[in-house]
Amino acid sequence: MAARTTTKTGKSPMKDATDLLTLLSGVLVGLKKPPTNPSAKHDELRNAFEQSELGERHIAPLIALVIGGPASVGELAERIGLTPATTSLLVGELSRAGFVQRQEDEADRRRTIVSVDESVEKAVRPSLGQTLEPLDRALARMSVAQRRHFMDGLRIVNEEIRGSEA
Repeated sequence: MAARTTTKTGKSPMKDATDLLTLLSGVLVGLKKPPTNPSAKHDELRNAFEQSELGERHIAPLIALVIGGPASVGELAERIGLTPATTSLLVGELSRAGFVQRQEDEADRRRTIVSVDESVEKAVRPSLGQTLEPLDRALARMSVAQRRHFMDGLRIVNEEIRGSEA
């Protein structure tokens, strides 16, 4: 079967890909903006992050734990799309800085369960809510079918990008 030279948009797949890259860049910049009304707790958290020499790469595991709750390092790695070794390194650095806690799994002592420190979670949640609001509004503007196609498309893009990292 021959490769398609145009898409439903009437453009070549490469033109759509460059448009997508531009759009995603704007989305990422918007998601990285600091909260509009940061709380004192948020400022404390940001300062603690900087003092502990933690960087942007530590944000994904922290947010994944706040949203999804406690997890093993392997489960957390799967959530954020990193290798278990990289995730373990990030968790170790977050643990040393006091942002997360590691506990032996009572059901299986070979597993370590990682959870966010309660004070950290209280500081992260309001900022997370501010980040989620525009995403929620955007998805609410779509029909159920559009939202399903959009999410399916993003999952495919995510799979291709992760596949190219191997």
